Amino acid sequence: MSSSYSLAQTYISEMKCALDLLDQFGTIQKMSTGSAEIDALIDGIQAGSFYLFYSSHENQLLLDSLLYRQLIGCILPKSQKKNGLESAALLCNNIDLSYDKNKHQLLNPEKIAITSKYAGIEPKIVAKNLYVHTAYNLEHQCRVAEEIAEKIESNPDIKLLAIRDLTKYLVKDRNTNWNTNDDANSLKKTLGTLYRACTKNKVAIVATGGCNVSNSGIIPKPNGGTYLKHIANVVVHIKPNFWATTTYNNNNTSSSPYVSFKASMIKHPYQRTPKAVNFYAKRIGKRKNPMLFILD
Repeated sequence: MSSSYSLAQTYISEMKCALDLLDQFGTIQKMSTGSAEIDALIDGIQAGSFYLFYSSHENQLLLDSLLYRQLIGCILPKSQKKNGLESAALLCNNIDLSYDKNKHQLLNPEKIAITSKYAGIEPKIVAKNLYVHTAYNLEHQCRVAEEIAEKIESNPDIKLLAIRDLTKYLVKDRNTNWNTNDDANSLKKTLGTLYRACTKNKVAIVATGGCNVSNSGIIPKPNGGTYLKHIANVVVHIKPNFWATTTYNNNNTSSSPYVSFKASMIKHPYQRTPKAVNFYAKRIGKRKNPMLFILD
């Protein structure tokens, strides 16, 4: 039996009536991404679904800021004004201590506090409801996935798993000519473990990843191959929209802290693709080297 067939069998569930699925869809919890434009594009973040947001390495700060907002959004109240899940969130942070210069580039208390304040929630509340696991290489990533799956099984309050730079080590290994087949299998094992636990417990997955900018076509493909694109329910590519940013700034008398980005949805389970929207994010910190983007 081929490995691809056995992996496909893992995700085959029992047959259900379409009417039952429609009833279940009406009760699915959703949370806002923090951007009304992205919400309209992907219909918000739904419990039990897998979302992949990817871009080139130069836009890592925007992806990190987006992930910050999802972690805090999960903890926000369910009220119509906040559009949160009022639950706990779990972060899997992939970081290479020998490669990354900023070893605390995501979990920074100041960034958590700023994003929390803009979202309208106290940072202390966020800290009490946020769990963190860190993976340092491809092999460690597999072990961390098993620990995360156990945590999700044992804690029903967790409703979001955020994964920073999911394909980080796959990209690094390819550049150093390591065995890419083994790397791909490790990624499949990691995602299989996380996907099963999250699907069973109706936990949303929001992951960020990179792309190969040398790919042909208007929208580059995400790193991770067809397997990652297949297993993710919603796939969105994000890039700066320089023309819109320039136009916006020229129409204002003062220099604006807002930057325009384009989000292109290339996969969705029930919406037509490709489809794209423009959205603005507010720079916090220096103009040329901001420390954070705010989506609210």
